[in-house]
Amino acid sequence: YQRRVRALYFIVTNMSLSKLYLLAYNGALCTGWSAILIQIIRQLVSSNGDVSSVYPTIRTLLVMSQSAAVLEILHAMVGLVRSPVGTTFIQVLSRIIVLYGALEVGSKTVTENHFATQMIIAWSLSEIIRYSFYFVGLIDKEKVPKAMTWARYTGFMILYPLGITGEMACMYNALDHVKSTGIYSLTMPNSFNFAFDYHSFIWFTLLAVYPPGSYVMYNYMLGQRRKVLGAKKAKKD
Repeated sequence: YQRRVRALYFIVTNMSLSKLYLLAYNGALCTGWSAILIQIIRQLVSSNGDVSSVYPTIRTLLVMSQSAAVLEILHAMVGLVRSPVGTTFIQVLSRIIVLYGALEVGSKTVTENHFATQMIIAWSLSEIIRYSFYFVGLIDKEKVPKAMTWARYTGFMILYPLGITGEMACMYNALDHVKSTGIYSLTMPNSFNFAFDYHSFIWFTLLAVYPPGSYVMYNYMLGQRRKVLGAKKAKKD
């Protein structure tokens, strides 16, 4: 045990500031999403499966953890990580829209629906897998457990569809509330001489953005899976 601690201390003290920052970032968000998942499970068990009380329980931690992901766009832009800027932007933006444009608009129809809980569980599991994979890789990429690599590039096959259907359901369930309150909408006349109807934007997103966007993202992740797991298999052979 002491040998492992000394080895870890040596690795950390010889890391660059950028790696130390990424280590702290990934570790903090892995912890945050783990706490969210644990709280959801506890709440569901204590309430005999009642999903209506889930969102109020994890709301603050969810907003903090998901909002922090905006930094990942900056990480890609400045070269801290090798992730494509466009792909990262789309992934982060879609969740931010769902978070602030559906979950946080004040509609219990959205937050007390099982689709919201389904979505947040899928988000939590995918982020725990992703951030823990990055965290271990930053310490020593050659010693990332095979099971962790497999989960990183296979878990999405189930979690992505669960997350996407949950996101679309949350956006759809927010429609009535958005229409009745006019939240995020801007009507004419105004000093900006510009009009925006958030209700129409949701419909456009559901019908024109999510279907092709989900297809592209899923195929991108399948490509990444073939690239990583296929390369490891070829190397082994």
